[in-house]
Amino acid sequence: MQRNSDEKDILFRTFAEITSLISLGKDNRIIFNKIVNDALDVLPAKKVYLIYVENRKIIKYAAEVVERGRKISVEDMPESKGILDWLHREVKMNNRREGVFALDLSVLANECMPEEDKVGMVISAPLMAKSSLFGIILAIIDQEKNTFSENDIHLLTIMANQAAIAFENYLLYKKLEMESITDGLTGIYNYRFLIRSLKLEMKRALRFNNVFSFIMLDVDNLKEYNDRNGHLSGSRALTQIAGILLKCCRDIDIISKYGGDEFGLLLPQTGVEGAVILARRILEAVRLFKFDDKQDGLLTCSIGISVFPDDAGGVEQIIERADAALYRAKAEGKNTIKSYGEMNCVERI
Repeated sequence: MQRNSDEKDILFRTFAEITSLISLGKDNRIIFNKIVNDALDVLPAKKVYLIYVENRKIIKYAAEVVERGRKISVEDMPESKGILDWLHREVKMNNRREGVFALDLSVLANECMPEEDKVGMVISAPLMAKSSLFGIILAIIDQEKNTFSENDIHLLTIMANQAAIAFENYLLYKKLEMESITDGLTGIYNYRFLIRSLKLEMKRALRFNNVFSFIMLDVDNLKEYNDRNGHLSGSRALTQIAGILLKCCRDIDIISKYGGDEFGLLLPQTGVEGAVILARRILEAVRLFKFDDKQDGLLTCSIGISVFPDDAGGVEQIIERADAALYRAKAEGKNTIKSYGEMNCVERI
């Protein structure tokens, strides 16, 4: 089907605008909305769907022609084992075919499309990122416009490729963002993220008249452990301690690597009593852990606690006072909990 100059201008402008949004790093929602809306401009379709999966979450974008213009919608779909299995199966099957990607849409239609869209002509194109299928874009024929052409399939494929580029950019951004706030050794948050979180929690606590606690934890005698077992063993021990902290803490707590052998824990809406209970649990778990599958008791930790607003009024002060309590705990025997507010109270496990 030949396209006149006006149609070509629309196509050129459409693809240029989408490409510009991608190069500017715009939010996927903006780009995907633009793609499904523009697809209605360049295809003889009554409705266009863009459906993709991210972290087992299914998101469906839809654009349709209605009586008074256009309707654009975004819907979070319930997690579907059928769709997840379908994606896995389609990738596996199509990896065996050379240069051809054929999709069985029956599962997708049953779970994501209303009954009226399951009849009539449909064209589709896969959304591929780094050789992985993460979704699909499909267009449903407007019955008044008869049929789709080879040209229409080509256009939809181009739009699918643009959506895939946007998704790859998003994945790269998320990866870089996570790397910027994650400790490379242990996989927990780093100092940078901890400071940001402390500032936000302090604002939240002031606004809602809440308290929070900050724990500074230091691994006792790590240098001697490294000298006996090697630095790789010491690095594994730090990673294992990070795992212990994650198991002991709540989902809302922030666990971070503070320094070489120090960890910082932010405990929202937690006073000193709750912080001490958690600290006891951590010391006991570390003491009983068999590092490098050897005997328990090879490593212990010391802990200092400060509480906002009782002990400090700023981020630097809350850290300094937890550090002062930690210093006292190590000076008075190690494997010990010390609270800044009660410097005369020492607990040993």
